[in-house]
Amino acid sequence: MFMVGRICGIESANVAMGLRMVQKRGIVDMRPKKKSVIDVDFEGSRENIKTINANFVPQFQRSAVYDPFDFSLSRLNLDRKMNRPKIQHHDLFEKYGLNPLNFYARPEILSYYVGSTGKILHRDVTGLSAKNQRRMAKAIRRCQAIGLMSKTHRFTNFLE
Repeated sequence: MFMVGRICGIESANVAMGLRMVQKRGIVDMRPKKKSVIDVDFEGSRENIKTINANFVPQFQRSAVYDPFDFSLSRLNLDRKMNRPKIQHHDLFEKYGLNPLNFYARPEILSYYVGSTGKILHRDVTGLSAKNQRRMAKAIRRCQAIGLMSKTHRFTNFLE
């Protein structure tokens, strides 16, 4: 029935018997599959046709040269990133010309830039510029290192 040789130390009779048992139990159907018929009638399926969102169709100028990258999702993400409005940062340190590193001994000020669990808040939350966010993080770590501020929660006045 089955032309199976010696496979991985298993006798061919054992393999053939195992396949017959699997087929008898109906776990695997060993009969050849019938091919299904494909309906190519588009008249009846017009209501099932979905439209493509205009955001996913790139707009090219007439006689423009394009690259396959222009049709990828990476390009869509890049365009969205470039076209999104810039976030306004309200950096008071920059406005008044102050250096956040000078506040390393003032935990009551630094606590505004720390979450309730003691983690330094992200720049999107604090509204600081990139330069002052780095300085603020350094000042907070310095304050924690000298023991004026806890690493696990905010300054005690903010816990009330």
